[in-house]
Amino acid sequence: MNTNLSYPKVLLVGRTNVGKSTIFNRMSEQKRSIVFDREGVTRDYVQELVSWNSKQFLLVDTGGLNFARTHDDINKRVQEKVLDLLSGAALLLFVVDGKNGMTEEDRRSVGILRRTKKPIVLLVNKADNTNALEDHLPEFYGLGIDTVIPVSGIHGIGMATLFNTITQIIPAPEEAEPEVPSYKVVIIGRPNVGKSSLMNLLIQHERSIVSPVAGTTREPISEMTYACNDLIQLTDTAGVRRSRKIDDELEELMIKSSLQAVKQADLVMMMIDASEGKIADQELKLLFYAYEQKKMVVTIFNKTDLLDDYKRYTLEQSIDEYQFILKKLPQLWISCITQKNINKIFDEIQRVHTRCAQIFNEIQVNEAVRKELETMHLYHTTVQLKVSHVKIVKSHIPTFILYVNYPEWFGTSELGCIENILRRHYDLVGCPVQFIVKEAD
Repeated sequence: MNTNLSYPKVLLVGRTNVGKSTIFNRMSEQKRSIVFDREGVTRDYVQELVSWNSKQFLLVDTGGLNFARTHDDINKRVQEKVLDLLSGAALLLFVVDGKNGMTEEDRRSVGILRRTKKPIVLLVNKADNTNALEDHLPEFYGLGIDTVIPVSGIHGIGMATLFNTITQIIPAPEEAEPEVPSYKVVIIGRPNVGKSSLMNLLIQHERSIVSPVAGTTREPISEMTYACNDLIQLTDTAGVRRSRKIDDELEELMIKSSLQAVKQADLVMMMIDASEGKIADQELKLLFYAYEQKKMVVTIFNKTDLLDDYKRYTLEQSIDEYQFILKKLPQLWISCITQKNINKIFDEIQRVHTRCAQIFNEIQVNEAVRKELETMHLYHTTVQLKVSHVKIVKSHIPTFILYVNYPEWFGTSELGCIENILRRHYDLVGCPVQFIVKEAD
């Protein structure tokens, strides 16, 4: 469901590679659109709430209009998505290339935009190239669009004029309570494991383009939806391959954007391709990355409809091999094709979130840690390491201050030991545990 309907939508539209994403990043705070000198980088639309002169609007970066490549299935889907978005727009920002001039594709696009009966502002991008702009500006005025603004997405030229123009044209947003998500959930995994299919199933409409071609999703795509009674922000990301297989700068940018989305999330759904009959090294690395970032994690095994007896056996062997990490995380076995267990995902997400919000009794925590360390001593060489007291810190994840005798010697293994004690005494499945180590008085 779309919870942003109260805000007018302002669409950046135009053919491929004219600089729509650069302008989007210049106008928005998040800079979520990938900018790369290649046609058709943006496929799914990206949107951001923007404020100017006490007015708010949804700025939407769309895929490039390219009607020539009709044989390309992904391109067809991009065009369909852009055309669907036009009907709900309050204003169309038609972007053209002021450096290279008018094209036949621009003329065809104008005809389509006019038929929507929406107000149109023509943005002549790359206005920093003044000589080329002077040569090409008259032909752009010939399109018959009343409002023409020379801009430069790279250098910020014309942005104040653009913002003022937008706020003069768009209506004020309808009165509505601001909707802030309770938490942010991101779906990560290798390419082609079913992340976009899962995203579409969970929000119950086709937000992300789904294709068997690996790398279809290129930018984090977010939507607000409800998980049980909680409003959440759900984000689909580009697939992350092993770094030594990457020889494309665009893919490097896609991966950086995916990992950044993980950093900004509260909960990570780690999606694994069960049909391969094993957990791949890259999937394990992504699990560790989310775990080290102190994120709530749920593991999702997709494509279970393709499991035969042998692959099921080898997958279970792989799960046993990595129990040291997987036993700390909930596991769901699903199929996006048959929709098996899709209805259980939001329930599991809410359970993990509830576990993270549980209230700990400080006396009981100290008693549990003290008793276990009496029989399981921690040493650094010959020096015994002691925890004199544990203090609970109010936070969005379970956080504890450990007062110890030698803080500098409490490393990963020692803290891991304390974490395991807490996990044995409390239900922390899917929850990260954070420690702050201080020297005891």
